[in-house]
Amino acid sequence: MILWRVMQVVGVLGILACAFLAWQATPWGGEGWARARLLYAGAGAIPALALLGIAAIGQALRRQAAATTALKAALERIEKRLGA
Repeated sequence: MILWRVMQVVGVLGILACAFLAWQATPWGGEGWARARLLYAGAGAIPALALLGIAAIGQALRRQAAATTALKAALERIEKRLGA
């Protein structure tokens, strides 16, 4: 489903934005150590990781539902052969 992919894309973009913000909080990417920016980057990474996790769970549930449907169809075929 497209929703899971959209959630993954938004999650990855969020992680990248937080990584960029954390880079700016270092002496190599900014003017010096900025503890507030590091904290803000870490706090933003949590919902982004949650989006990735929710999308992964949704995809796994969709795959499991498809496998269950296939198993039910196979069971019906077997039952028809045994009943005939």
